[in-house]
Order: sequence, then structure tokens, then C-alpha cells
Amino acid sequence: MHYATLITMEIEYCEEDMARAAGAAKLIQELEEKKKENQGPHAMLDIYQSEVNMRSTAFSNRMADEVDAVMEPFYCDTENPEYLEFEDKTEEYRETYENETVNLVRFPNGTVLAEHQYAVCRKYEIMDGKLYERNWGPLHHRKRTKKCKKMQVIEHVPYSKFYKSFGEFVREEYGIPYWEDQDAYGYYYNPNAFYDWYSIGGRWPDMFLVREDCTEYGIADRSWACGDEERKAPEGYRWTCAARKKDIAWQVMYDWELKQEKQRYAKLVHAFKTGTLSDGLYGRIEEDGIWALGEIVYHKGETEAEYLQRCRKLRRKNTRSISTHFCRRVSGIRQTVLFRTAKTAGLRIMRSGKMNWSSLLMVWTMGQFWP
Repeated sequence: MHYATLITMEIEYCEEDMARAAGAAKLIQELEEKKKENQGPHAMLDIYQSEVNMRSTAFSNRMADEVDAVMEPFYCDTENPEYLEFEDKTEEYRETYENETVNLVRFPNGTVLAEHQYAVCRKYEIMDGKLYERNWGPLHHRKRTKKCKKMQVIEHVPYSKFYKSFGEFVREEYGIPYWEDQDAYGYYYNPNAFYDWYSIGGRWPDMFLVREDCTEYGIADRSWACGDEERKAPEGYRWTCAARKKDIAWQVMYDWELKQEKQRYAKLVHAFKTGTLSDGLYGRIEEDGIWALGEIVYHKGETEAEYLQRCRKLRRKNTRSISTHFCRRVSGIRQTVLFRTAKTAGLRIMRSGKMNWSSLLMVWTMGQFWP
């Protein structure tokens, strides 16, 4: 599941590095030429080019570094010992080793394997004490073939009998190492992890409006799901995924969103009257209104004011979320960071502090849920 996270932080003024910008532009041009020389998918080149583009300005490069530092404590694959805890599985595994059993299969050459090992389970299965070949023949049904009849099934064998030692059992069944510093079998993990990857912008690259002459704004790592088209900004402004709070045109954003919703309302009314969905609308038209993705998007006879009020309530509901606040210092500057994970209930406050709104940076990122 993908989700949007809003991160806020304070960073000092970033003086532009013209040599960095020129070097990035040259490298991007070289990558484009490489793509033309080699037709077909360019997944790795696209990833590299997007990273170069995002780091082509001093501000955007600093933004990327700071976001990485903020997100690291919540990364499931972090190797920083400060964020890791040891999960001791020794007693759990020993309970299984001493008290549970396993079904075995003896092959004609004398090899004995457990039924869940790949060489067995990929092709065979045990039923009523006998071995069958799964997905046999053109009909892919279960069949007790001649080859199966030559194999012996041994049921309910204690793990302690099958394996020579407890250590061998853990290595073969779980692939978990023994940690001498912990004197235990287990693994290190991040108890606060909630993502396994993220990108800045991602599927939400156009979240803030800034004036075109603004020099400090983030360059998004745009997801393929967004395509090549960027959302058209009002004249004199540009969309971005990150900007200083003082530079964000909040009122212009509000007016733009309000205009879009009014235009959408007019399209929905027209579609309901004519019985035809067009102009980018999707869903189905029913007697009570227009439905899309299991929710009603237009009620029959709904006024524009009622429609806009319902949209406001829906947005407030969808942005009610987990918020994690904490402070940290980078380059001697106190920082307050806010995470908002859309459509997730709950609240957890770790530490809080005051924000300096004049230097506050707000960044939208896209992440992937880590189960």
C-alpha cells in the first residue's frame, strides 16, 4: 500500500552552486542520449536520472539529505544500531524443536527430506499417509504416480530426532544465526519501522504552489504512475513537492482547489442530466446520483454549496492520521518534524518543539507500507 507523508523541518539558507547545476544538466543530457542509443525499457537509467535531477540544485540536494536523515529511524532495513533492537527467538525455537513433529519423505536413493522443503513441496504433497504428485498431467490434478509409490512417507517424526542438534534445526528451518554477543538465536529489527522505501514526491509531486521566481523549492522524484504530464499551475506559479512555508502560496492554492471543485461539480451535474460520463469522469450513474469506487460523488439535486461542504468534510476525514512529532538538531538548528500518514487512525507524540515558520521546510514523500 502506498501512502503520503508530510515532513517538516528547518534548514538554513542554501546558496546555489552553479557548477553543480551545470554538471547535473550535462549528466542528464548524457543519460538521455544513452536512452536513445538503446531502445526499450530504461528502468535503472530512469532511476539514476531522477536522482540526478532531484539533486541538481543546492536546496533540493539539501532537502533530499535532510529527508533521508528524518526517515532513517523508521526504515525497516536500517543498519544503524541506534534504532535496532534484538528479538530473542531461542526459547520459541527450542519449544518447537523439543515438542513438535514433521512429516518426512524418503527418496529411492536414501535421501530424507521434510515435506515443507522445496525439493518435496514444489512437486509433491502428502495425503492420508501417502505421497502424491501435485498438478499432474494436462489437467493438473493430484495423482499417485509410479514414482510416488517408490518413495516412503514417514509421519510425525520429532524434530529432535530428525536433526542432529538444536543449532542445525534453527539453521535449516529458520536460517537464523547465533549471536555470540546476545548468547541467543534471533535477529535485529527496527521496532519503529513503517516503510521499506520512499521517494520524495512520488505519486504526489505537485502539492505546493510557489511563485515562479522562487529559487528554493524541491524537485520531485516523480513516480511512473504520474506519467510525463505535470499539473498545470496558475500563471506566475509552479507546483512543487517541497518548499519553505513562507514561500508557499496558501491562498492561491485554496482558490485553485476551489475552482477545480466547482468545475468538477458542473461536470457532474451535466453528466447526471445527460446520462453520459465524459471529461475525465468515471463511475456509474444511478437514480440517486453518481457513484465511483463504492462511494457517491454526486447526490441528485445537490447544490454547489452542499457539494463543496461535503468535499471539505471528506478531505478532513481522509487526512485524519498518525502524527509523529520530534525535534532534532542539524548544523546547530533545532528542528521539529511532523509525519502525517494519510488514512491511518491514531496519534503518537514522541517529543514536540516550536517551529520557526520563516525557515520551515515542508516536504511531501511517497512511501510503501512495511507489514
